Amino acid sequence: MRLHSYDLEGRGKVTVFLTATSVLLAWLLDIGLDAANFEPQWWLYVPSFAGFYSTQYWLFDNYVWRWRLWRNLGLLMHDVSVSIIQRWSKLLVRLETESSKSHSLSGALTATDVGNPELSYLYINEPKALAPNAMNTHRGTAILELKGNVLEGDYYTGRGRTTYGSMKVAKVICQS
Repeated sequence: MRLHSYDLEGRGKVTVFLTATSVLLAWLLDIGLDAANFEPQWWLYVPSFAGFYSTQYWLFDNYVWRWRLWRNLGLLMHDVSVSIIQRWSKLLVRLETESSKSHSLSGALTATDVGNPELSYLYINEPKALAPNAMNTHRGTAILELKGNVLEGDYYTGRGRTTYGSMKVAKVICQS
């Protein structure tokens, strides 16, 4: 199974960050080589930038993107609040991020002897007043599996946005 790309707000900021740090590292390499009285050929500087960029990209893509630092800087990932209100005959899922709110329009709980319980729902998402201009009201679907105290799974949006990805939320039980 091959991994595929997906849309993610903030990806451009990370590319700018990786480019800037690659330029900085190539410049520091030049300073270090000058201090060592070593003068390489001019054509070695371009591969040094590309080498720094590709190494940082690989590290970021495989490991670094998970660090909480990026979320704190507002570059990657979004903190979300999910509320699931359930009665015997009804269900409502609400999700809120910094830039939008959504709620379920329909849903299903599936529990089998084979796997973990699963929550599937159709939602409508509405941007908040200060959301990026690219955001608009849209519909989407989420399919989340309960694994211990964590709901995790995939979501995708409808026509117009065509974005998709994964989410993982910790379960907190509230009695009211």
